[in-house]
Amino acid sequence: MITGYNTDVKHRDRVFHIQTEDRGELHPYIESFVYVGGEILGGKRTRYAEALRNDGDDRALREIMEQQHRTVIAAVREGSFDGPDGSFRIPEEMALSGVRPAESSAAELRESPAPRPSSARTSDSIRVSGDRTLDQVILAYLASEGSPEQIDLTFSPAPEFVSGRRIDVRLRAELTMSRRPVAGASVQIRILSSAKAIPVFAGRTGPDGGCAVNFLMPTVPPGAAAAVVRLASPAGSTEIQYPVRRSA
Repeated sequence: MITGYNTDVKHRDRVFHIQTEDRGELHPYIESFVYVGGEILGGKRTRYAEALRNDGDDRALREIMEQQHRTVIAAVREGSFDGPDGSFRIPEEMALSGVRPAESSAAELRESPAPRPSSARTSDSIRVSGDRTLDQVILAYLASEGSPEQIDLTFSPAPEFVSGRRIDVRLRAELTMSRRPVAGASVQIRILSSAKAIPVFAGRTGPDGGCAVNFLMPTVPPGAAAAVVRLASPAGSTEIQYPVRRSA
């Protein structure tokens, strides 16, 4: 399993959060979800088993994941989720049926065939709006002037926030399009529960955009709790929330 991407995109005074993950060998999908205010608006799933069989590898899978993540970012910036009078519109190819990320392997989420790992494109591009394909939207987004790059956060290994257990992972921050590391960014992690907010970690990314994250998770009271990871830098900021599980 390859660690995924999390990117905040500001569009028309709203902040959309795009999360892309690899579901792993048992569920060979790349899944992307679009959130606003903690609610899922839509998503995109790509099956990659066939691509990996055809001499694919981790690098090829990473290319598929990056392409899908950029595709969804471009769709947001293109206004594919903009409805009339400031409402939201769900693009047909990103419509969900009550999907949550943890449930998505068994939920109704439209699938797309995996793109080829090489630079060659297939002719089966999905339409976003009008007569423009997603690939055309991506190209327009890349060519637009003044579009600031967003920041992706990845963790290795994927973090599991369990009450009372130690966290020992490495965070990496890099710009979405150029993949340049985000150095000198502040990293803060808080644990939010119904009782209070507890700061548990503070650090900075190094020249490679990396930051070692080590701390002991506090014991959280019964009820919902979340670990909030926030990164801030002159290049921008982003925030990710992870659910906190109680130890068995």
